[in-house]
Amino acid sequence: MPADAPSPENVLLQALTLLVARWSSPNVQRAVAQSAGVTVDAADVSALYVLGLHGPLRAGDLAEAMHISRPTVSKQLSRLERAGMIRRESDPVDGRATIVGLSAEGAAAHRRLLAQGTRMMRHALRDKTRDDAAALAAQVAELVARLGVTDFPGDSAGDTPRPHPERRSEEDQS
Repeated sequence: MPADAPSPENVLLQALTLLVARWSSPNVQRAVAQSAGVTVDAADVSALYVLGLHGPLRAGDLAEAMHISRPTVSKQLSRLERAGMIRRESDPVDGRATIVGLSAEGAAAHRRLLAQGTRMMRHALRDKTRDDAAALAAQVAELVARLGVTDFPGDSAGDTPRPHPERRSEEDQS
């Protein structure tokens, strides 16, 4: 590798940063939702994803999973409830608390969002063999696990990647 070429780690970091920023942007979320026939505010799409993946949650747990404030998630849940996408129920463990989950309409919207995302991935991988696509998926999943990113806050691996305590390279020190 030429001396002035970025390291594989830097290339990967830049690519992942751009991917996350772009994928989570309101414009992309709006476009994905519209193409999937889901008519919710772009800011609320991520709540549908999280509730669809994890099932019913307390509002505070949803806020934590989405890395947003409780007042923000409360506004999202109000909009999603008005749109018929969620249902609120008493927490079976603590009757004083409320849990929110997807309604039948919300679950159908979640399935359509996942299907649209799968089509987008399939298009991005269109020139890869099935084996190459499977290998890439396994490598990305392994990288995510090694970074300590879990499906839900409170999982044993932790929910936030932390710097690894190793000797800093010359590149890092400049």
